[in-house]
Amino acid sequence: MNTSDIAQDIGEWQQATGRGVRVLVVDSGVDASHPIFAGKPIPTFVTQMDQRGFRHVVAERPVDPSGHGTAVAGIIRSFAPDAELASVRVMSEIGGSSLLVIAALHWAIDQGYQIVNCSFTSADSQFLPDYKSVVDRAFCRNVLIVAACNNRNYGAVEYPGSFPTVISTDFSKLNGLSLRRREGQLVEFIAAGELVAVAYKAGQSRIMTGSSVAAGHVSALVARIRQLRPEWNACQIKSALYALAAKDRIA
Repeated sequence: MNTSDIAQDIGEWQQATGRGVRVLVVDSGVDASHPIFAGKPIPTFVTQMDQRGFRHVVAERPVDPSGHGTAVAGIIRSFAPDAELASVRVMSEIGGSSLLVIAALHWAIDQGYQIVNCSFTSADSQFLPDYKSVVDRAFCRNVLIVAACNNRNYGAVEYPGSFPTVISTDFSKLNGLSLRRREGQLVEFIAAGELVAVAYKAGQSRIMTGSSVAAGHVSALVARIRQLRPEWNACQIKSALYALAAKDRIA
């Protein structure tokens, strides 16, 4: 079956739920007690730096200081309910560190996660070689990275979203898993991300806008496709997404 068949047979991927696909949210953590996650525990981890400067990913209790990771994970759970969802906390309420992010991405590859959602960007060029190295390693291991872009300027060169093997997305006022394509740009896709109701910390909900929200929707869509075609790499998944966007029939 070629990639366009996914778009032609809409019923096939619409019935998929992400079953058996391991998805990692690298973000601010997850409030796993939120009702949206009821009945399906979420393993939660944190990236820490020791006194010698080494970075380690260790298990931690489910916390989310900012609510951002909970929002993204909630979107993925809503649209890919049977995906095996987990979280690594690399950010606090005031931001994060590329050193922690890169360590988390290497850990994700080693642990066999198939999709990694990165709803953030870094414009710090000093980390370009490190991001390039881990993104290339992910591609060679068939690990799909889905990334957000700069909300004010999708053309800004930021990481990891500006690498061609990353599935990067901007946001617009779309619904559900609707998808559009922007040709000739590194940030190729546009997904639902404007005024979306999302889960939030402390069991709450709120309305959120931004490419972080769009990335969550795209990760869920990719999880559905990966359930059906686990052998496909990032280029093949992108081809399927191109076909789906072109069809303009996505629910």
